[in-house]
Amino acid sequence: MNTKIRSIKTGGFACIVTAVGLNLLFFYPVLFLGKVFFFRDIHRWFYPMKAYLAASLKSWEIPFWCPHYFCGSPFMSDIQSGVFYPISLLFLLFPFPLSFNIYVVFHFFLGFCFFFLFIQGMGLSKKAALLTSISYAFGSYTIATVNTLNNLSTAIWLPAVLWAFQMGCREKRAGYFLTILFLCMSILGGEPQLFILTAGLLFLHAIFLDPKIRDAAMGRSGAACLTALWARPIRERWLKGIFVIAVVVAAILLTLVQLGPTYLDYTHSARIGGLSYEEASRFSLSPAMLKHLILPLHFSPNFLADPATLRDFFPGTGDMPWLLTLYPGMIIAPLAFVALFFCPLRKTLFWTLTFAMSVLLALGSHLPLHRLFYECLPFFRFPEKFVFLSSFSLLVLAACGFDRVTQAIGSGNRKGRLLFLALSGILICDLYLNHENLNPVCDRNFYQYHHPGLDPLVRDPGRFRIYEAPMPNPPELANTVRNHHVKWQMMLHPNLGILFGLDHVGGVPALELRFQHQITELLSRPWHERIRFLRLANVKYIIASESLDSKPELRGQVERVNGLVFRVKNELPRAWLVNRLDPLKTFTVQDLIAEGFDPAHSALAKREMTWQCQTSQKGPPVTVRYKPNAVLIHTKADAPSVLVLSETAYPGWTVTVDGTPRECLWLDLLFQGVQLEPGSHEVVFRYRPKHFFLFAGISTFCLFVYVIAWTVCLWRRKDGPLSGKRGLS
Repeated sequence: MNTKIRSIKTGGFACIVTAVGLNLLFFYPVLFLGKVFFFRDIHRWFYPMKAYLAASLKSWEIPFWCPHYFCGSPFMSDIQSGVFYPISLLFLLFPFPLSFNIYVVFHFFLGFCFFFLFIQGMGLSKKAALLTSISYAFGSYTIATVNTLNNLSTAIWLPAVLWAFQMGCREKRAGYFLTILFLCMSILGGEPQLFILTAGLLFLHAIFLDPKIRDAAMGRSGAACLTALWARPIRERWLKGIFVIAVVVAAILLTLVQLGPTYLDYTHSARIGGLSYEEASRFSLSPAMLKHLILPLHFSPNFLADPATLRDFFPGTGDMPWLLTLYPGMIIAPLAFVALFFCPLRKTLFWTLTFAMSVLLALGSHLPLHRLFYECLPFFRFPEKFVFLSSFSLLVLAACGFDRVTQAIGSGNRKGRLLFLALSGILICDLYLNHENLNPVCDRNFYQYHHPGLDPLVRDPGRFRIYEAPMPNPPELANTVRNHHVKWQMMLHPNLGILFGLDHVGGVPALELRFQHQITELLSRPWHERIRFLRLANVKYIIASESLDSKPELRGQVERVNGLVFRVKNELPRAWLVNRLDPLKTFTVQDLIAEGFDPAHSALAKREMTWQCQTSQKGPPVTVRYKPNAVLIHTKADAPSVLVLSETAYPGWTVTVDGTPRECLWLDLLFQGVQLEPGSHEVVFRYRPKHFFLFAGISTFCLFVYVIAWTVCLWRRKDGPLSGKRGLS
């Protein structure tokens, strides 16, 4: 027993040391050289989003709402924000952006350790676990998802879930509680599709690869092995499957504080009816990319600056794919082939089938099979995400293959140790040389940079919104990946205004809500219609490369500040008083750009709310102050009036006038307001996701039950009368 304990401790120490060392090797620029990640979605979405989250957490506020894009938008309920994801606590411990870099790198450390534990839990060797953990963390799917952080922060929990469930099946009941915990982490990581794949694989694993079923097939192969694997009664198998469903439901209930508001967002999104097949099959894996399961796809230091990258770097696509690499290292596929042909079927069948099926699904529109899959699950998009399961399965096969090779040459002798060291060295060098530049970094001050022409709006202390008109790349910037990012930063592309405290009328969404779709539609209208909406939405400055002041349809409506910035004349403030309500006619954006609509004096409301007061409003200006998740307004009305606030109307907003709750009106199709009597008023608009306290209460109660149940389980295991009883078989 002492020898076994010593072996476990030695293996754990080797795992941690290797994980730390490799993270330092692959990510030393962001840990020690003042660099920061910036590539693709990180730049326009995740970095500014996490910066806003970090600032909110340090103020001890839950950021339910963000006013900086799309005229205000729900923040916490966007599951990608990670507000309740426990690893987000790192933002409290370190200054930003160092905390952002540590947040990213820490996931690689966790992924390495969890995969090591899972492979060892399968009964494979420590050497096989260490070798394949290198590829799991720094090859294929994991290393390619740095730029889509929600995928990374969900994917790394799959081996943890399977390892914990294996432990539970081996009569260690704490393993089942850990399974629930890791499933919760997978949910809160922020990628629902990967969570579904994780739960699905756990279900199949429980039915077909229960450790006791697998042990019953030990020493058999071929038909005998299949007979042993299916020997267990069907009823017992499905009981295990039902138990897994219960575990998943428990995880969902524990995270309902996040999932509830996220689901309500989904019901108000443009995806509610499912995706079109074209959208669902977008980013299907190119068959030409499959050769990179064996052959390296080398990312050179010139990867970002070479114009050919966007033209022909990725084989068979003619464009940059969603998943930049499949490459797990040159030794992984050969080891997997060894397992396929020389290992017992009981070890390889499940993972071989998982690999094959996930590759077929990843090919998406390149295979007719995907059309059937789409008909069943129309909300799944980006078929390349199925590489998540294929890369995982390939590594499990490689671990089996490595043990088969070492058994052939003698795992305990010098040759076995030398083989492990040689293959590990080859794999580390291979992945480092080919993936060193896969996730580019930049200086930290890059995110503070903007074009000097934007100084007037950056220095303007008022509260206003800005609009960036579509513009081509400046002729001095070649069409390269890096220059696309330079342009975004120069022009403070949405959502980069968050970093400067600027509010954008548009934005870059993760899940496009219906109101965001309406705003996007308005911003694509001809200029003579677009400018009406920009005035209504409190847009003070337009960033554009064309001469807007010389356009006939904009003459007299904008004035040039400099070569890039134009001032909108007579824009409406953030909040103002009107004395008339008119009915919406079409309930479309056409109502906002109709010639007869003057938003300065009237507002559009539901048909039954037509109202008018003949007294004109000449009161003092409305003062607006923002607090976390709230807008505070002081105003004085000379007559019965309606206060209009150009902050997006969304379920969950409430309003009080002088401390008294009032009806929050839905005005001008997109915005909100409240009716006022004559006199001075303190108006407070406050946002909480709809039913938030109900969802939080359910999660809190389930957490209490979870903790009590785990505590009782640990006590009974240690001292109670059931300490010798077995776990769920």
